[in-house]
Amino acid sequence: MKVWVVRDLEPIPTDPDAPRLLRAGMLATALAKAGHHTTWFTSTFNHYSRQQRPVGDTVPQPGLTIRILEAPGYTRNIGPRRLLHNHLFSRAFVRAATAADQRPDVIVADLPTTDAAAAAIAFAKSHGIPSVLSIRDLWPDFFPSFAPGILKPLVSLAVTPLNWQARFACRYATSLIGISPGYLEWGQRKGARSRTSLDRIFPLGFPRPPRIGSIDDDITRLSQLGIPTDKHIVSFVGSWGRTYDLSLVLKTARLLADQRHDIVFALAGNAHERPDLARALATLPNVRLVGWLGADDVATLLSHSVIGLLPYAKDAPQGLPNKIYENLAYGALQVATLGEEARNFYESTGGGVCVPPDDANVLAATITANLMAGQNMHLRNQRIAIFNEQFEASVLYGRMIDHIAAVAQSNTSETHLQSA
Repeated sequence: MKVWVVRDLEPIPTDPDAPRLLRAGMLATALAKAGHHTTWFTSTFNHYSRQQRPVGDTVPQPGLTIRILEAPGYTRNIGPRRLLHNHLFSRAFVRAATAADQRPDVIVADLPTTDAAAAAIAFAKSHGIPSVLSIRDLWPDFFPSFAPGILKPLVSLAVTPLNWQARFACRYATSLIGISPGYLEWGQRKGARSRTSLDRIFPLGFPRPPRIGSIDDDITRLSQLGIPTDKHIVSFVGSWGRTYDLSLVLKTARLLADQRHDIVFALAGNAHERPDLARALATLPNVRLVGWLGADDVATLLSHSVIGLLPYAKDAPQGLPNKIYENLAYGALQVATLGEEARNFYESTGGGVCVPPDDANVLAATITANLMAGQNMHLRNQRIAIFNEQFEASVLYGRMIDHIAAVAQSNTSETHLQSA
């Protein structure tokens, strides 16, 4: 079948330093590997490096064309320039889709962004093409929570057009996919539709790469990164955006600096995005700032981490983010400042624990209390086995491809709406 995947903001296989692929990247490459002719629409702007890619088509593997459409960059994840980027990318997609020589059998879009999701579902609807909408974040419902108290009503009003886009996309997609039950239910409420056999739950998953280095190689690489291997490694791998509360990590590291000399915090990512915070962290003897890591170095770090930190900000929109599956793949015990869905996930998998946000004392106590559980190889191997059985990308995305094929054969792009 011919599949269009519409998803901006993710790394693509041809980006520098062999980036780890996320949802759309894993799906697009899996579709092509399964023999489906796949076109992935994305933008020139690399959300992670903040660099521009060249406009045009690239073919990283047989069956997969990545169509890179021009869109401006931005410096802040939430702000006017980001909204402009989203709008212009959606318009670029419509132009490219209209000009395409052939129509696809099915269109798969992600929410976020609302602009691209609405544009993709509208194009599918107007041309009688079945469509799948994958709900990964609850845009734009969380936007007002990032505004100062006095501005929250104004921001709520300002995002009204984005809310219309989300409602339209959720209402008219042939199939809704949620990364969790709560996300699927949110999409059904947003689109005022009842659940059908084509609405499904598919977690994000993660492609666990094979380990090709020896333990000695790993120790050498960790030493090169400045990470002592004779201490308990507590790691963070992610962006330094505002959805992460890295000031909480700073406070926690300060508390433990004098109390526990056997713990080191290894923090990866673009620290230059938060220079003041990076400078404060760099002064602590139990912190190592290792910069942006490629996939192999991330694998080395997480494989030797006793605990993986997911320090999300209090009002962050993430429920079950990519980082949960990434840490689970390597067996690192997770300590997260996430909500009910993550807590339920950890209880069912033994993958970690949740703590309240904004409390460094609780986070420090939780880290020290779970060092032995994180280090226990039997428990670590159990976590890895659960990941391999339920969330490994080749397993998970094989099932998702079967579902997309079923949607493509449904011969309808009509939604199933709730009766009044």
